[in-house]
Amino acid sequence: MIQKYFLGGWIFPVIITLFFASCKDPYFPNVNSSKAHYLVVDGYINSNGLTNVKLTRTRTISKGDTAAYINETGANIAIQDNQNNVYPLQEIGGGNYSSSNFLDVNNKYRLHIITSDNKVYVSDFVPCKISPSIDNVGWKLQDGNVQVFVNTHDPNNHTTYYRWDYAETWEFHSEYYSTLIYNTDSNIVENRSAPVYVCYRSDNIGSLFLGSSAKLKEDVIHESPLELIPDHDRRISVLYSALVTQYALDSNAYSYWSAMKGNTEDVGSIFGNQPNQTRGNIHSMSDSSEIVVGYIGAGSPQQARIFISNADVPNGWNQPQNCTEKYVPPDPDSIKYFFGSNAFIPYASNPPGSPVAKGYFSASATCVDCSLTGTLVKPAFWP
Repeated sequence: MIQKYFLGGWIFPVIITLFFASCKDPYFPNVNSSKAHYLVVDGYINSNGLTNVKLTRTRTISKGDTAAYINETGANIAIQDNQNNVYPLQEIGGGNYSSSNFLDVNNKYRLHIITSDNKVYVSDFVPCKISPSIDNVGWKLQDGNVQVFVNTHDPNNHTTYYRWDYAETWEFHSEYYSTLIYNTDSNIVENRSAPVYVCYRSDNIGSLFLGSSAKLKEDVIHESPLELIPDHDRRISVLYSALVTQYALDSNAYSYWSAMKGNTEDVGSIFGNQPNQTRGNIHSMSDSSEIVVGYIGAGSPQQARIFISNADVPNGWNQPQNCTEKYVPPDPDSIKYFFGSNAFIPYASNPPGSPVAKGYFSASATCVDCSLTGTLVKPAFWP
C-alpha cells in the first residue's frame, strides 16, 4: 500500500503538467510597424564602364508575406562630379537605371535622384577608388563542403578595405532523358522535338562579402571566404561558375557595409549582434529627417571567374533527386489524368521507340524537364 501511494503521489502531478504543457497556443506579439516606404538605393558609380542603380521602397512585412519589391520607377538619375559635369542614367525597367561612362578618376562623384513625386535625393561626393586586380578565385574542401575564396593584394598599400559581389551560374541535368512530350490539344503522347535534359541557372548571392587588411603590415587578402557550397549541392552536379566582382572601399563605406552585414546576417540569437541605425551617404534634400537606405561608392572594380567541375569534387557528390516514377497505360483517360496536370512527364514508351506503345514510363515533372527550374539557353561564356 505504501508503494502504491508513493507512485500516485508523483504520477498525478506529472500527468497534469504534461496536459497543460500540450495545450499551448501560438503567441504573436504586437509589433509597432512603420508605414513609411523608405527609398532604397542600390548601386555603384563605375568610372570605367557600366553603372547600374536600382531604386526600391521598403514596406511592412506581414505574416506569410510573399509580395514583390516596390520598385521606384519614373525617376531621373544622374551622376554628378565636383567639376559640374553631369552623366544621365537611363531607366531600363523594374526600378533599374543604367549608363556606361568613362570618368576622370581624379574627380569626386555623387548620385543625384529626382523621384516621380519630385523629391530630390543626393549622395555625398566620394573619391574614385581603383581596385587592384584579383590574384585569383579558388576553392577548397572544408568539412566536406566547397568553400570558395578570393586572393588579392595592393602592392601600393592604398586599398585596405574590400567588398565582393558574387554571381553564380551552374549547369545541371534532368534525372531522366525524355524523348516524349504530352500534347494537351490532342491528348496524345508524341515525340519531343527538342531535349529538356541540359539546363543552366544563374543567381546573385545576396550575402555581403567584406575583407580588410587594416591590421596587417601589408595590404594582402589571403583566402577571404566567399560562398560556401554544401556537400552534395546540385550546383556542382555538372559544372559550376562564379563571377566575383571586387570593389575598393574607403573606411566610411567599409563601416557602413560592416554594419549592414551585422544587421542582416549576424543577428537572430541572444549572442548575436544587435541591429544598429548606421546611416548611409544618401540624403533627402526635401526632408533632412527622412531615412534613405544605401551607400554609393565610386571607382573601377575588378572581376575574375572560376569554374568548378563535378569531376573535381569527391566521388559520391551527386545524390539522386527525390523522383516519383509512374507507369501510365496508353488509354486516353490515364494519359490525361497523369500527364494533363503536368505532375508527371513521360520519358520513354514501352517498348522503347515503338509506334504503338503498351504504356509510358514517366517521372515527376522536375526530374524530366530541367527547363521547369532553369533555362535551356547556354550562357555565352560557358565552355
